[in-house]
Amino acid sequence: MRALSALGLTIACAVSVGVARADRVAPAEGEGGQSGAPAPDGEPRLYTTEPVAPPEIGQRSHKGQLGLAVSLLTGGRFIKTYDQEYCGARDDNGSTSGNSAVCIGRIPFAFDLSVSYGVTAKIELLFDLRLGVERDFGGSVSDSDGPRLRHYAPGVKFYFDDRGLMKFFSTAQLAIDSTGYTSPSGSELGTDVSIRNANGLLLDFHDAYGAYLFFAEDVAFRRWISVGIEFGAGFQGRYP
Repeated sequence: MRALSALGLTIACAVSVGVARADRVAPAEGEGGQSGAPAPDGEPRLYTTEPVAPPEIGQRSHKGQLGLAVSLLTGGRFIKTYDQEYCGARDDNGSTSGNSAVCIGRIPFAFDLSVSYGVTAKIELLFDLRLGVERDFGGSVSDSDGPRLRHYAPGVKFYFDDRGLMKFFSTAQLAIDSTGYTSPSGSELGTDVSIRNANGLLLDFHDAYGAYLFFAEDVAFRRWISVGIEFGAGFQGRYP
């Protein structure tokens, strides 16, 4: 009987020691923060093998924000003149003036300066001012001092498919083209009006700024028939 009692006492002591060691190693609920974090007493903790999901970036609304943006653009265009005005190319085949009736060429590099205001989370009022960097064609082939692009384009920008860091956008704009094109005689060809749509991707790096890429279509009929395809990149700052 004494031998059995001694054996039982030994087993009980071993179990007690094992439980105490497990309590010291296993993380206690609510102690030491997340699993794997060190305890205040410096004792090691067990680590979980479950993957930890990265924090999600919330949607960044532009509602109530005033935006200022600048972009650099170029592209290609098609021009069909009405009265054989010079549009950047010559063609003697059946043309009394020697000017080509159809011109296909590059849009001169230009900056677009933009002011916007977020009416809602998905709608911004927009106003663009285009300032040409390069000179365009003059009134004749001998005129190398052509005008620089000058457009004013009010409109609306729509945001969709907002994924936090990035969102897509599309605009509807009416562009007033006041570029000083002239006829071969030197007279002003006047102001033109075009319909413009820009589509792009905005990367919202912060609530106060972001960068974007875009392409746009522009169609005009008054001065001559003109179809332009633009592409460019820009940076936008917002406040507050």
